[in-house]
Amino acid sequence: MSYELILPFFPDELRALLLDPSISDLMINGATGVYADRGGVVEQIALTTPYTNERLQAAIERVARILGQDLTSQNPILNTRLPDGSRVAVVGAPSSIHGPTLTIRKFNRWFTTDELIASGSLPEHVRDRILGFIGEKKNGIISGGTGSGKTTLMKALLDHFPQHERLIVIEQPAELKIAHPNAVRWEAVEAIPGQVAVTPSQLVAAALRHRPDRIIMGEIRDECGYDLLQAMNTGHGGTLSTIHAKSAWDALNRLSDLALSARPNLNHAFVRSETAEAIDFVLYCEREHTGRRRVRELITVSGYTHADQSFQTEEIYRASSAAAA
Repeated sequence: MSYELILPFFPDELRALLLDPSISDLMINGATGVYADRGGVVEQIALTTPYTNERLQAAIERVARILGQDLTSQNPILNTRLPDGSRVAVVGAPSSIHGPTLTIRKFNRWFTTDELIASGSLPEHVRDRILGFIGEKKNGIISGGTGSGKTTLMKALLDHFPQHERLIVIEQPAELKIAHPNAVRWEAVEAIPGQVAVTPSQLVAAALRHRPDRIIMGEIRDECGYDLLQAMNTGHGGTLSTIHAKSAWDALNRLSDLALSARPNLNHAFVRSETAEAIDFVLYCEREHTGRRRVRELITVSGYTHADQSFQTEEIYRASSAAAA
């Protein structure tokens, strides 16, 4: 159990919350409040025994050291993970005004596509269409907001990738649980004392020299989008990644914008056409007001029109708005 590494440093009530399998996100706002995400709904947790910011700060500093990092006033931001992939994010003093902010995204369990279908998160015909794309080594993006189920869906789809293929999986931080026998796991890391930064762009470039059948990018966050587009447009099909966006169509715009940030002299229309050439399908996930996560959209991409500067797409699936009511 990964949490055994950090449990000894926290008060008993916080330990119980860390171990609670119904909680997916635990958020500690200094000593001013504790909140938890249960089933997609955030609730405040009342503690019977208060703790001080000093105790919380000491606990977080010890956790950071166990995970190979330091949290200091000169380095107040921590983004790391536990061995099971659960994310640990901290903002400390002097940036966090009312005490250290600690957020832990827990991975209590992973779901299969059959389970996502049974829960109503993924229509069966959409799953089957995506598996067809995967079998044809089409390139895809899973988009959505924070907590919309992008990583969960990606893991479920990765379970359908052919077992004989060689996967290079690039993440920051590493969190996916990969079952493939020939999967290589790489993690981009930020610079810390004694360790240079290893960027996602560097790892994408390195992946091309390691004979991948498919490159899996956990999330496209920065200019590495340009390197990934180049890899996809030079014969490396079957790529799957996630990106933050507000719709499937917007995911194409966001990927283009991130790619443009890589080089100051890149042509806007050229990068957008490169995006259309590289990406074959886009999924959009959302979290409803009830907390339920679902696939809202699936589109395919066929090209880019320079005349009106727009992507050519076809809507394959769009969930009924009534389902969110």
